[in-house]
Amino acid sequence: MGNLEQHRCMRGSRLISFIAIGTLSVVVSGCMVGPNYRAPSVPVAPSFNGNDGPISTGAETNVISHSDWWKVFHDPELDDLESQTDTANQDIKIAITHVDQATALTASARSYLFPTIGVAQGVSRTREAQNRPNNGNTAGQAATYNDVVLPMVASYEIDAFGRLRRSLQAAHATQQASEADLKFVRLATEATTAIDYYNLRETDQELGILDRTLSDLQQGFDLTTSRFQHGLSSDLEVAQAKTLLDQTGADEQALQIQRAQLEHALAVMLGRTVESLSIPKLPDNPLPPEIPVGLPADLLTRRPDISEADRNVAAATARIGIAQAAYFPQISLTGLMGYESGNAVSLLNWQNTIASLGASATAPIFTAGRLRAGVDQAQATYRESLAQYEKTVLVSYQEVEDQLSALRYLSSQSRLQTLAVADAARAEQIAIQRYKAGLVSYLDVVVAQQSVLSNERTSSQIAGQRMTASVVLIKSLGGGWAGTKTP
Repeated sequence: MGNLEQHRCMRGSRLISFIAIGTLSVVVSGCMVGPNYRAPSVPVAPSFNGNDGPISTGAETNVISHSDWWKVFHDPELDDLESQTDTANQDIKIAITHVDQATALTASARSYLFPTIGVAQGVSRTREAQNRPNNGNTAGQAATYNDVVLPMVASYEIDAFGRLRRSLQAAHATQQASEADLKFVRLATEATTAIDYYNLRETDQELGILDRTLSDLQQGFDLTTSRFQHGLSSDLEVAQAKTLLDQTGADEQALQIQRAQLEHALAVMLGRTVESLSIPKLPDNPLPPEIPVGLPADLLTRRPDISEADRNVAAATARIGIAQAAYFPQISLTGLMGYESGNAVSLLNWQNTIASLGASATAPIFTAGRLRAGVDQAQATYRESLAQYEKTVLVSYQEVEDQLSALRYLSSQSRLQTLAVADAARAEQIAIQRYKAGLVSYLDVVVAQQSVLSNERTSSQIAGQRMTASVVLIKSLGGGWAGTKTP
């Protein structure tokens, strides 16, 4: 019984020693080589140049969630399409898998901060040579024995210089970058769906214009044909009327192709086959909503691509520390505790316990410049990530300014184009009346009708461009917002 107590005390002492060494390693691990992350700084303008007045008309919107920014358009059909996009789009699914991969890599990097513990079992039977020196047997007799081993082994790397913790920092920053990329992919995909949708609506509006125009042109052709049959018009005027009618019909078919392609694109965005989606013709494009732009500095926290670039800078910073830590020794602890016996029956007897505890350190002496090259590469990668961050910020400002300018000038263009449509319609009526009175040829009517058609289509296209610019502006601002509308 006394021997058993003595054995337990010995095992307890070894365990206390291992804990003491582990505690010491935690204290030593407070040092980390390499630079710490510092947020990049870029020049920020106090306000946007294009934000000097109302950019659109519509209902005031003070708060829009990032997750459903499209609801600012108050369009149930768009709401349904965006909901399907969020759940079924393949680009979003791919981005989600990237987040899952990065999360797993972070968990793997974290695991290296803890001991690795395992169990190993070995069974062997050994026969030594008869004449082997010092085999413990009489010369000419072979030694044969069994060896059954059941140990628990543990190993632990003391992170004395921060290599493992820098690896965890890099992995975690990469995970955060993947999460930001998912948000950006989701935002870009939602914006593409909205743009395709409003392009489809604009195409429907143009098709409506062409349908009405074809009806008017058919009446004009019938009138010219009747006048020709009564000797009041020439065959040239009939040919001119027929040419305009056929040309407009061809334009209508070209728009049908465009509509089909937009519908197919929407089906892909929704994760569906093209034949499974059919969108009915929709009414005219609505007016774009008012969008609170805010300050340029807000983009640094609102845009997910800027957040992704920032996290890439953090990951690159940590990798410099990983490369620099390679210059320093790697210190490891190994421990073993278990049983060893010549037969399995008595293996678990306390007399057969075994234990060992050791430490090792490896340090580079000559690497032919490999470590220096690793540091140089890590530093170059950091500079690249920093430049990419600055570029992302500058491009984000440009995108907002572009859309603010577009919306401002499109608003003025829309007002002028509305006047042009009215002027063209008035000129058409005058030309028709003068033609019926025999004062002008039918060519004047053709020119007037072409002007009406061209101006009406241009007006429709401007309305579509305003909706597209509104969507792109919201995307450029990072999606939703909280605040007041544009002054």
